[in-house]
Amino acid sequence: MKTKNLMWIMALSFLMAAPVANGQITKIQNAKDKITDKTSGNKDKGKTEETEKPKTENMDENNKSAAAIAPGKGYFYTSFKSNDYKNEVNIGDDLYVRMELGKTMIELAQEKGLEVSFTAYGYVTVYIDGNKQFTTKPYSFASNISKKWLYINIPLNISPDFMKKIESDQSMLETDQDIWVFQQLFQEKGIVNLYTEAAMKTMATGGNHTVKVEFGLSSSDSKSEPDFVACTGEVKITVDAAGANALAENGPKNLRPLGEAEKGKFVPTSKSFTIGSGELSVKLELPEAPKYYNMKWCMASSCDYDHGDLNFYVSMDDKPLAAWASTLWEADYESQKTFEFVILPKNDAGINVIEAPFNDSKLFKMYNPVVYEMFDQIYSGNLSVGTHKLKLKVYSQQCVPLNTAYEFQDSYFKQWPAIAEITIDIIVTEQGRTALINNSEAKKLSHAGGEWTAVDNTLKTSNTGNPNIQIIDVATTTKWKIVTNDLGVILYRTCKADVLYKSAEGYRIMKDMGVTEQYSGGGTYGEPSFSARIDNYFPLDAGHVPVPESKVK
Repeated sequence: MKTKNLMWIMALSFLMAAPVANGQITKIQNAKDKITDKTSGNKDKGKTEETEKPKTENMDENNKSAAAIAPGKGYFYTSFKSNDYKNEVNIGDDLYVRMELGKTMIELAQEKGLEVSFTAYGYVTVYIDGNKQFTTKPYSFASNISKKWLYINIPLNISPDFMKKIESDQSMLETDQDIWVFQQLFQEKGIVNLYTEAAMKTMATGGNHTVKVEFGLSSSDSKSEPDFVACTGEVKITVDAAGANALAENGPKNLRPLGEAEKGKFVPTSKSFTIGSGELSVKLELPEAPKYYNMKWCMASSCDYDHGDLNFYVSMDDKPLAAWASTLWEADYESQKTFEFVILPKNDAGINVIEAPFNDSKLFKMYNPVVYEMFDQIYSGNLSVGTHKLKLKVYSQQCVPLNTAYEFQDSYFKQWPAIAEITIDIIVTEQGRTALINNSEAKKLSHAGGEWTAVDNTLKTSNTGNPNIQIIDVATTTKWKIVTNDLGVILYRTCKADVLYKSAEGYRIMKDMGVTEQYSGGGTYGEPSFSARIDNYFPLDAGHVPVPESKVK
């Protein structure tokens, strides 16, 4: 049995592909340490052309049917170093593709007019059902590869026992192509992780799909895309439950779906609810406490804390309605399995105070975001007459990679495995909308009169800075408070005011907005202005309330 030494692998890691981090090399070291303790001499890897290199395989070494394959095409196979090429595979199968170049990378690049001599820069691009999923960062191939390889083997999906096989049979890593494949297992943003993540997000739910892989080249590692595509291959992917489960075990831990016994459920008071007919609430029933789910998907070295989050997402007709994180502590986090909250109460009684019954839940911090958004949609008429789909989803924040940019979009929330989810039909009728409006506790703003009338009128004509916001009315609610510096010199005076404004989302009241008048000297003050911007950007809560137009104008 042939043996390879650790230093050889490390040298190849640097020579063959630039994007390999120190941490990844450490992983390769640890894995290789289990394979062999034997070491041999290592030549100076700093030399470009003269460095002694391992044997580079030619086109026929691992492929008995090389004559049957064509340059410029990719050939897919499902076991390491196999030449049993497939046109169709299961989503859970190990998957590799041999990109048959026909010529060396340098020769192909020079034919395209690229100015290259020794180093070639390669890119792998993957499409699923015609949609581009990713292009890797450029791999820097030194001349021992760029001037010799006539094909390149690319791993896409590799099962967890691949490493065990290598540990038990070191002869699997016989050539520099083998090392190239082995290398990809340790790159966080490498081909294998990128492919399995894309496959889990786009294909694992079922159906038949097509995967296309391109290998391209460029003249510089500063480019994000190749100058040209040297080789392309396509394969059909079939999906079944067993294959989807196998893919999940191969893919990123944070995207692994729950087993049926682990999934929770939402239990609503009704799965088909007509507004104005009463209260719609929902109970979340979990087979395990919240901590279990965060521990399952934990991406850190430890998530064994006495608190953690459950994340909630609510959409209406696949458009975001509300999203929030519920931080739970101690028993609520470690043992509680049932939670409840209101989606729409029978009326908006208490909407102006955080003590409202619908704001009382372990899942909220002071206010229920769903209730305020529902009233906003109903009062404004944006929720039209008819049947709408309200979707609720709870997921673990541990599923979200740290480098993921948050987006308040349906596509963002759909990425993460659900702990529980449900769709509820919301039936809107004019009768139901009218009943909610008639029972609303909303009132016109109450004006103090007297000297405050001029203040209210000035503020009413303020420029909000947002063309979509129209101030309808302003009512000051407190007396002036004079603010001085440490020497007792008057700086300004301030008070509070309620503001009724109109936006595309409807009518709303912002309560207790700060109002300031700068001191002009001689006992006089300047024009009043708001201390903060009047804007629908702020979340709806007991201090920023949706109201029906007929009750406040």
